[in-house]
Amino acid sequence: MIDGVLVEQERATISVLDRGLLYGDGLFEVLRTWNGRAVDLDAHLDRLEDSARWLRLPVDRAAIVDAVAIALDAATNAATDDHRIRIMVTRGPGGVAVPMASAGPGSTIVIVEPIGALPETTSLAIVDWPLPRRTGRGHKMLAYLDHVIAREMARERGAGDAVRLDADGKIAEGGTSNVFCVRGGEVLATDGGGVLPGVTAARVAAICRRTDIPVVVGPIAVQAFLGADEVFVTSAVRGVVPVTRIISDGEHTLPVGEVTRRIRAAYVGEMTAL
Repeated sequence: MIDGVLVEQERATISVLDRGLLYGDGLFEVLRTWNGRAVDLDAHLDRLEDSARWLRLPVDRAAIVDAVAIALDAATNAATDDHRIRIMVTRGPGGVAVPMASAGPGSTIVIVEPIGALPETTSLAIVDWPLPRRTGRGHKMLAYLDHVIAREMARERGAGDAVRLDADGKIAEGGTSNVFCVRGGEVLATDGGGVLPGVTAARVAAICRRTDIPVVVGPIAVQAFLGADEVFVTSAVRGVVPVTRIISDGEHTLPVGEVTRRIRAAYVGEMTAL
């Protein structure tokens, strides 16, 4: 779906002069369906709109909601099979010297595709590709290559995803996920500058509050992370995924612990009840 028009994949195009293509000037969100329903669409659009205000990027929320509904309705077996929904908003045509407010208009794109089988567990590699020092939260911009590079570095070391450090050498986030660890029954969550506030991570925090699992938010040292009792990652598509192996200076194996099991079961229960 491009600007409200359904287009076959092989015929989908935007201008080669779009700043989203030229400079990564735009935003995106990824979510999924569960039993045919888009999960946390409102929360993802809230995050998109917040980032759009920061980037001074026009966003038509109502048009996106309509486009998601139409694209899902047109997808094969959308009511029975799980699908990934990718929403993209581009700046539109304009050279690098053109002020943001003068560029455009951009395109709103919605892509719906089957998810397929997802792994029950994953592995992580701590990679040397840190987040730059910055204040404020991260944003899901079309300029996403840093995350892709981090994940590729992890893949080359035999891991499913990366762990990136912040500018102070503390645990920041996964290449395409938020990371958590469990020590002594407490869930530890990062709060470093530049970390993307995950929608699924927010669900996990709410589950912990509701089920009396203590959550401590703050810097996590690498050694503390490697010595954790349990580690798990969260993402909108994969949900809550236990980590059973971490690659750093060596390999560290972990069990799928009881706290992670409780959180994952509660999350799946919420999704099933939608």
